[in-house]
Amino acid sequence: MTTGRDRQRAGTRARRAKAGRHSRRKSYKAQWLSVTALAVLGTVMVVHPDATQQSNLAAQFSGNAVAVKDVAQAPVVEPTQVPTPTATFNTPLRPAPTLTRQPKGSKPNVTVSTGRLEVVAGSAKATGVRDKLTYRVEIEDGLSFNGAVVAAAIHKTLTDARGWQAIHPASFERTDKPDADLRVILATPTLTDKLCLPLDTGGEVSCRVDDRVVLNAKRWMYAVPAYAGKVDLYRSYLVNHEVGHFLGHGHSTCDKAKTPAPVMMQQTKGLGGCLPNAWPTIKAT
Repeated sequence: MTTGRDRQRAGTRARRAKAGRHSRRKSYKAQWLSVTALAVLGTVMVVHPDATQQSNLAAQFSGNAVAVKDVAQAPVVEPTQVPTPTATFNTPLRPAPTLTRQPKGSKPNVTVSTGRLEVVAGSAKATGVRDKLTYRVEIEDGLSFNGAVVAAAIHKTLTDARGWQAIHPASFERTDKPDADLRVILATPTLTDKLCLPLDTGGEVSCRVDDRVVLNAKRWMYAVPAYAGKVDLYRSYLVNHEVGHFLGHGHSTCDKAKTPAPVMMQQTKGLGGCLPNAWPTIKAT
């Protein structure tokens, strides 16, 4: 016979048994959660070795942490291939000359202009007996010429027996005074062009304007091909031709091939079939 006390004890035992079963289930569930959490934590530590250095591990599982899946799927950035540039080498242009006086042994300067003229000091007596005509020699500063040598060559030409003194009523006397009747100037092509205005010398030829006979230093140095290297003969032609203009003579032409060209012919521009000639007294025969 079951009494009320027995029924009470049986109910207590049933509740305890049920509670035991629930406790075991909770224990199993807690163990499963612990194992899962450790597995996830191990994965995070493998993917992120620095995770052990974080001060708050719980923050790695919060919304502010980087998901393991996202880290694993992060795109790999490929380095951009930069083509190797191809160098192009150009031959540098020669710098513009800056020296007005060239170093010893270098190519003579006949083109670099300073624009400054210097009177060659000294004088030379006339050799003729007719009306005396005085002249002075001027050379542009910086040219590679000896002033005394240039002046001597000019005077020798003007006083030569084949020159103007033989056919013109004048004798030539060199001076360095400012009141000379004529200025014989040796200048660079640049300054020649300026001194010859309004005539157009184009950096190549010489001229006579007013009391100025301007000799192009380029021509004085190199002459012209038609003279076949006879530079001294060409220089005499150059002086006699331009001084001839000062004396009132105009241009002539080649009248007969293979005969001496007239001294007043523009021989610098060509001989027209004639032969080189520097003297006004030598004519075609």
